[in-house]
Amino acid sequence: MTKFLWRIAGLFFVGCAYIGVIVPGIPTTVFLVLALWCFSKSSEKLRLWIWEHPVFGRYVQDWTHKRIYPTRAKYIMLTCCAASYAWLLYIALKPIALVSIALFMLFWLVWAWRYPGSEEEYQRRVDSGKRIGWLK
Repeated sequence: MTKFLWRIAGLFFVGCAYIGVIVPGIPTTVFLVLALWCFSKSSEKLRLWIWEHPVFGRYVQDWTHKRIYPTRAKYIMLTCCAASYAWLLYIALKPIALVSIALFMLFWLVWAWRYPGSEEEYQRRVDSGKRIGWLK
């Protein structure tokens, strides 16, 4: 029964990842990593399906091995946050809500931009002894 629930959770996260491909602002790689984790507890076949997927596999492998967060995804994230915040300013929320949301968005933007965006950037950081994301 437990493997069945892990498999259902993994399929749910794969569905969320596919939605993230289509809808701007919804992450893809995070959901795929979660699906991979669920499938590692339930189904080797499904785990390998994500790991070797022609579209998603490279991103999951890059994140798992080198913590590479693609630069394109960072710019999409920045654009979505800016557009969303502009909309929030337009609908005139209370100042405390605007500040709270801005800090929340800023936290996630800083988090994403701390990771290398490409294999080349990753290698430059490793060669120079710089941090990869939050870790050494």
